[in-house]
Amino acid sequence: SNEINRKALNNKNIRLALSLAIDRKTLTKKVFGDGSNVPTGFVASDLATNPKTGKDFAAEQKVDNTVDYNEKLAKEYWKKGLQEIGEKNLNFTILASNEMANNDALTQYLQSQYTKALPGIKVSVQNIPGNSALSKARKGNYDIYVSGWGGDFKDPITFMQIPVTGTSYNYGKYSNKEYDALIEKAQNEDANDANKRWEDLVKAARIFNADQGVTPLYQQTTSYMQNTKVKGIIQNTAGTQWNYKYAYIK
Repeated sequence: SNEINRKALNNKNIRLALSLAIDRKTLTKKVFGDGSNVPTGFVASDLATNPKTGKDFAAEQKVDNTVDYNEKLAKEYWKKGLQEIGEKNLNFTILASNEMANNDALTQYLQSQYTKALPGIKVSVQNIPGNSALSKARKGNYDIYVSGWGGDFKDPITFMQIPVTGTSYNYGKYSNKEYDALIEKAQNEDANDANKRWEDLVKAARIFNADQGVTPLYQQTTSYMQNTKVKGIIQNTAGTQWNYKYAYIK
């Protein structure tokens, strides 16, 4: 029932189990095989770098045993979570848009992987048109929803504003006071101190990743061919994909 599933997915151990049961290397390399990458956490890699050290935000946000593949640990968290909510079996439906290229393969993979790794789980898949999936998601009318996000600009906040309490894209209604306070601090009192602001954002990301407020699945990669005569095209990892302002033919 919805009540049981809500209670289950509000349990951190259950959420961690669902993340640790996924082999993201197999997912990206074998299931997709399209150059997609394994994420380190909620914020994409190659997006922003530490103003002091130049280190990628993605490396600094990583919390061990949150997006790693570890079936043994997944089973332990699962068992603990089930005990905490007083259930022996769970029956989840994964909601996804059938218009996203990878979603069919992805949801099939999740279904088989969860069934194999977690005792007492049943997984159904609901791949439906994007607008219908989105409207269900907005109403919070789902167990697990597969969704994607692309950054608008090269700063972690383009991802990290989503889980703030009460924001419109926060479909799972994630809420954490400590997280909110750090984001608030980054955008206000530390806004003009690049290093302090960075620290606030890293701390917040680590809280969110440890909480498994969202389970990062993969980082999408786009492959394309470019004529060797064309020079000066700028490839952006956020916002508009290509900038032709300085492009020329040689």
